[in-house]
Amino acid sequence: MWQLALIDPVKYKSISSGFGIFLKEQGARNFFRGWVPTLLGCSAQGACKFGFYEFFKKYYADIAGPEYAAKYKTLIYLAGSVSAELIADIALFPMEVVKVRLQTQPGFARGLSDGLPKFIKSGGIGGCGGVEKARG
Repeated sequence: MWQLALIDPVKYKSISSGFGIFLKEQGARNFFRGWVPTLLGCSAQGACKFGFYEFFKKYYADIAGPEYAAKYKTLIYLAGSVSAELIADIALFPMEVVKVRLQTQPGFARGLSDGLPKFIKSGGIGGCGGVEKARG
């Protein structure tokens, strides 16, 4: 089920008042809901992005050879960056799905420890975690 977030401009006059109202109505526990998948997902994404960028940069330069690697340095760096970002986004995806479901689907899970197995059981990465099922 997809929900559109409607903001009441009368109730939420600014970001700081919005935080205050949210904390008062929903509590600190819901305010920080989903921080563990965010931390782990962004860590995996960052590690993959920088690690694989260096790998692919060298890999593509070796394939091109010294002359073409120097001549097409920018394209080789671009190809390395794109390849690394693809892998990094795949590493981030499961954690991002769990985080969003924790925040938007009441009762989905208590946290990452039971949310990730539910995501995998519903189709995981190969089935996009049951995204089509959720659309209804």
